[in-house]
This record gives sequence, C-alpha cells and structure tokens, in this order.
Amino acid sequence: MTKTGTDNPKPVGLRQQVLLAALDCSRGDLHKTFTAEDLLLAAWKRDPLAWGLRGHEREHPDSEKIYKELDRVSVGGRNVRGGLVGIGLLEKVRQRTYRLTPKGLAEASTVVGADPTSRAKAERALADKIAAILSHPVFREWQRDHAMPRHFRDAGHFWGIAPGTPPSVIRARVREVDETLAAAIALLDSEGTDEISARHGAALFDRNDIQRASEFQATLKQRFARDFETLQVTLT
Repeated sequence: MTKTGTDNPKPVGLRQQVLLAALDCSRGDLHKTFTAEDLLLAAWKRDPLAWGLRGHEREHPDSEKIYKELDRVSVGGRNVRGGLVGIGLLEKVRQRTYRLTPKGLAEASTVVGADPTSRAKAERALADKIAAILSHPVFREWQRDHAMPRHFRDAGHFWGIAPGTPPSVIRARVREVDETLAAAIALLDSEGTDEISARHGAALFDRNDIQRASEFQATLKQRFARDFETLQVTLT
C-alpha cells in the first residue's frame, strides 16, 4: 500500500540535530568529550543549509548558530538557562567542551537519522549507571534499614561529594542521579516494557529497580534538606 504524505517522518529540529551531532562526535561513549566547534562541524555536515553561514551555507558553518542552541533552549514556551546543559542533555566539562549525559544519549538514540547502534549504546550506558546506583553500599544499607543513612556525609558518599565540594558541583552530582533515573524510565516507556535486557537475554534493569532507586533518592534529598540549605545548594 502506498504511504501518504502524513506517514512521512517529521523534520528533525535543531535541538535534535545537535544531539545527532553529539552522537557523531562521541560515538555513543559517555566519557568522550567534544567541543562546540566539533558539534558545529558535525551538524553542518549533516545539514549545511541549517548550520551554514548566511549566503555561504555550503562553504562555511556559522558558529553563532551552535552557540545559540548550546546557551539557551525553549521548554514549554520559556527559555532554560544553560541550553542543552540546563535541561540535562549535555554536561559541560569545561569552557565550550561537553559530553553526552545518559539522558542525552537516550534521547539522541530516538531521533530519526541516529546510528542504529546508538539505542543499544544508550541502553548499556544507562545500565552501567543504574548498576552503580543499585550496587552502592549506601543504597544497599538503606534497603536493609530505611532509617539509614543518618549522616549527610554518607549521603554525600553516594552522590560523590565531600566537604568543600562547590555548590554547583553538588547540584550537578545530585541532578545526575535524578536524570539517570528519569532517562531509564523514559527508555522503558519508549520501549513499552518493564525491563531492559542485553542481547543474550540477561536483564540490565527493570522498572522496579528504578522505582526503588527513585524512592531512595527522594528520601535522601528530603532527609538532608537542611544540610543543603546550609551549603547554599538549591535543588530543583
């Protein structure tokens, strides 16, 4: 049966094109960093007309276009400070240098035009992050006794923060756990399943795992809210 025009895929927006460019630059490796210039060149190679310098689109990329996408992004009709970093799709490593977050990798893998292997990479990356959460001794202790941990230093051990950690880093570490759990739920929902499994059939993580970890994360944030206030850390 012939497809109608309504069956055609929707055009890929600029945000999604940046995510595809990030996939091209990182090859799905969450540890690999790339610069804004790397992103621009990768996006321009995919779509010169969208990312090229006005009047010279096929000859030169326009750096202002990539900076605009990186610095601000619209969500629900409002601009989010920090752009793709602000909504958790990219992590800023240093000035104009980034890497994909688990959330960014999961979203990028669903964009039309993504490398077919990126979905598997996203699943594996999320599985590794989830495994680190579920196997952490502070989380395991909480499962045995919900009164634990009693001290902020133990919660800090789970989040990877220590005395003297800057407030911006504390926020980022706590948010990383939130975003990893949210990305895992989004992946389960997009697959229409309650479990993500490896090719050989072994379960990587399931919805119950994520729900338990989410409850733990929420408990810690509430339990140590005064500690966050003392450190002048505002959690959103």
